[in-house]
Amino acid sequence: MSERPIDARHEMKRGLWWMGGATVAMRVLDAGGSLLVLAFLTRSEVGLAALAWSVSVVLESVSGLGVGYVIVRQRDLTHVELSGLFWFSTLLGVAMVSVVAAVGPYLAVFYADWRIYPMMMVAAAKLIFVGAALVPLQVLTRDLQFRVSGTVQTLATLGESLTKVVLVVLGFGAWGLVISNLARGVFLCLALWRLAPFRPLLRAADASVRNAIRFGLRVSASGTIYQLYRNMDNLLIGRVLGTSVLGIYQTAFQLGMTPLEIVVQLVNRVQFPIYSALRAKPAELAQAFNRSARALLLFLGPVAALLCFASPDILSFIGGGRWLPAVPLVQVLVWASLFRGISQLLPQLYIATGHPKYAVVDSLVTGATLVTGFVIALAFAPAGRGAMWVAWVWLFSYPVPLLAHYVMVRRSAPISVRDFISSLAKPALGIAALSLLLGLGSALRPLLGSSLVSLALLLALTFAGHALYLRHVLHLRLADLLPRKAKAE
Repeated sequence: MSERPIDARHEMKRGLWWMGGATVAMRVLDAGGSLLVLAFLTRSEVGLAALAWSVSVVLESVSGLGVGYVIVRQRDLTHVELSGLFWFSTLLGVAMVSVVAAVGPYLAVFYADWRIYPMMMVAAAKLIFVGAALVPLQVLTRDLQFRVSGTVQTLATLGESLTKVVLVVLGFGAWGLVISNLARGVFLCLALWRLAPFRPLLRAADASVRNAIRFGLRVSASGTIYQLYRNMDNLLIGRVLGTSVLGIYQTAFQLGMTPLEIVVQLVNRVQFPIYSALRAKPAELAQAFNRSARALLLFLGPVAALLCFASPDILSFIGGGRWLPAVPLVQVLVWASLFRGISQLLPQLYIATGHPKYAVVDSLVTGATLVTGFVIALAFAPAGRGAMWVAWVWLFSYPVPLLAHYVMVRRSAPISVRDFISSLAKPALGIAALSLLLGLGSALRPLLGSSLVSLALLLALTFAGHALYLRHVLHLRLADLLPRKAKAE
């Protein structure tokens, strides 16, 4: 059975439109809930919750052992094979909870705080629901059902945000953050059961499923290493500097890195099935990749610039200003996220084209560079500057993995470095111009006398400046970002 031809440009626009709308909705819900509850939480409570869920996030990367990529890449899997993968990933989630139960007491002793153990167990329970959601969610992605996938994930985020706000306002403290993280997994499964067509059969994994898992193992190794170094800063800061400093750092990371991380995940989620479908068409694959890089900067740039200059206004509203020490960290992390975003585009390309070993190499190089930097920063930073030095590590470490990508991409895909850089030149110039505009706008803050007025001014300058740049420099309109009807065959 031959697959229908794919219009990569149309599918990317359609995916970015539906998944982009869902992502914006999710981010607004999540950011709104997170910022609201900061007024009811202490720095130590935020840090304690960050330690608890960091362990489960690392293990979540093991969920399914990479079979999600297999589902998207091997489009001919039968319903019986998908059912085997469903039960495998669900039972793997149960196994991961057992791992947390075994190692949790040692971690509680390491951090000298036994409150961490029950919190880790609750956070880890999410892994069962994540495992159960993996196959139906990836089937939607494989079939380019972006509207349903976006709706499901938005509903899960809405459930998580409501749970978080209600529990924290009622006085649950750090427990409110941990339980809401579990609630996301529950709501995700409920939404998939209602909206997704996949229903598993009672079938065990057979030989073909085991072959798929062997491929997925190489992919999951990359993801596990990524999540390990992605959360190592939290684990090290919590141990060396304490949960109060970790609370400040985590708040800065949530504001400075996470919104941009969501955009990267969006672009990758939309592009991976497109890369997979085009892997036998080198010229179209290269064009699709360069378009995704360009789209990434067009999305990321304005957000990074706005968060850099508006973070004092945003954090001044919360908790009587007790989160303002996070501002300098935010202003470093937002620019680190741009390098990080570009770097994270390439592993999806390696996996889609059948070279998962390069994604593993990327994770090892990036992880080794970052973790070494974290350790050095915390060992030698002056008193009171440890968290700031860790933020600088995020910014200055990415040239090393980007150099590794330069070598690997030439061996795995028909990507011209010259064309790639050319695709980023005009968006990068736009980011620089917008940053200059916002810098001038933020200089007016003392004259405006109100954080709310200052924030409104910076928002207006961001939207107006970026819209003008799109229209008059890149010659793009809003309609150019929307999907067009596919031509009839």
